[in-house]
Amino acid sequence: MLHYSCDVCKRPIKTGVEVRHVVKIEVFPAVEDDGAGQATDEADDADHLEEMQELLERLDDVDLEDLDGATRAFRFDLCEACRQRFVRNPLGVKPGKYFDFSKN
Repeated sequence: MLHYSCDVCKRPIKTGVEVRHVVKIEVFPAVEDDGAGQATDEADDADHLEEMQELLERLDDVDLEDLDGATRAFRFDLCEACRQRFVRNPLGVKPGKYFDFSKN
């Protein structure tokens, strides 16, 4: 039988009694849209096979170790209490100072 524990508070999660929540986070570089997806006559006439060949040739020149830090995936098991805290503040940002002004 598999035993799970919360990755935040380290408390064991009893799967038969409690709900175990899984959080998956994926970090990857964003590719900006430069309008290339718009349909134009020029795009219709493009040689897509040639473009693919050029991409594959460039990939051959790229060192795979350089791409190691490009994409990362994380997976965490959380208990219910830690899930509630995570959902309220997923990035763990400390709240700034709030001012409570009287209504004069």
